[in-house]
Amino acid sequence: MKSCEKNGVLNDFFNIYTKAIMKETMFFTLISIACLINPNCNADDPELDKEKTRILKVPTDFPTIARAAEHSKDGDWIILSPGKYYENTIEINKAVTVSSEWKLKGDESKIDETIIDAGDKTLFIIKANGVEISGFNIINGDHTLDISANVTIMHNHFVNNLDAMSFESGSGGHAAYNTVENDKDDGLDIDIGSDKNNIGSDILVEHNTIINSSDDGIEIRLFSYPNQNINYIIRENIVIGSKNAGIQLISYDKYTGKVFHIHHNIFRDCKIGLGCMEGSNTSEDLSGASKMDEQIYFYNNTIVGNKMGATGGNNIIALNNIIEENELGGFKRFGINSAIINNLFYKNGNGDFIELNDAVLRSGNIFSKDPLLDKTTFTPAINSPCVNAGKDKYELNGIVFLKIDSKYIVGSAPDIGAIEYK
Repeated sequence: MKSCEKNGVLNDFFNIYTKAIMKETMFFTLISIACLINPNCNADDPELDKEKTRILKVPTDFPTIARAAEHSKDGDWIILSPGKYYENTIEINKAVTVSSEWKLKGDESKIDETIIDAGDKTLFIIKANGVEISGFNIINGDHTLDISANVTIMHNHFVNNLDAMSFESGSGGHAAYNTVENDKDDGLDIDIGSDKNNIGSDILVEHNTIINSSDDGIEIRLFSYPNQNINYIIRENIVIGSKNAGIQLISYDKYTGKVFHIHHNIFRDCKIGLGCMEGSNTSEDLSGASKMDEQIYFYNNTIVGNKMGATGGNNIIALNNIIEENELGGFKRFGINSAIINNLFYKNGNGDFIELNDAVLRSGNIFSKDPLLDKTTFTPAINSPCVNAGKDKYELNGIVFLKIDSKYIVGSAPDIGAIEYK
């Protein structure tokens, strides 16, 4: 990549990479501490201090969730018995856990047995750091979880909502192990940074399954002012059947300092796996984002059976991805400081590379070889060309910009794609 041979650009890359690693390390340290304070465990776990943690039961102690929230204090658990609840517009302004009996015993059957119907309105308006919403079957909401704090949203089943989870300015935290079905807009709408006076914090999105969203599986707006410096980690999710993008990144054409690690995800049957947009445009047109300079690390994803694989911005590092049977093509409009390294392309209509900038670094890619994936799990067969064929890092001129965590490597090298052969 000729442009990356200049010291100024290399220094920019190095600064971005160093900041991303420092932020990710700090982020996961905070996540580890948070898990100790408010663990995803059952009530028999010794970490639950029964002398200090009050359990407020609905409807035994309080007739409604709203009443329980009103009478709660920091550290309380509000636990709902199985049943169907018709509530909405509940403000959560204390650091409480709101969950089903799943939280007490880990019985997953309690999740779908504990239904909250939001009646086409917002269910929870969350304004306090440290809130956890978990273990519910949540239906018929409109911007169902309106979040403006650092929170944990996990092990919920969202059905027929409009924007199941909305992370607004001032928000951040952890969204994990949720299933979102038939969302009327975006399964996960992330607007961190919309208010420059209350930007928000880093976010980890992992192990979610998002099916048949009417717009995007995950929609992220970057907004238009500098020094937001938010780190987004989006990993090990499955996004199926989004009418627009599996993940859509919406640029406002000004550099924000945001950094994206998007890895080990599966995108299937969407309009596009990863769609980068410019000019604050959210109507997916497969055009790419020629003015988007944020750093995107896009690695070890499996992108199968979409209209198109991915469009890029100017700084996207694509490593170890499987791009298979995408009707309109593989990668389109990756910009000047981008690299496409060690990916496998197979049976993509209209070409594997479309309108790439001439400076994009391309090396080690595999073409026209069947990845031999299981059609359900997307695990490669033992004789797949993907097995042990990935790279464990991306480096340029002796500088390492990306290193794959060893937990994702089973054999002598990482596999290509989202799932390791085991």
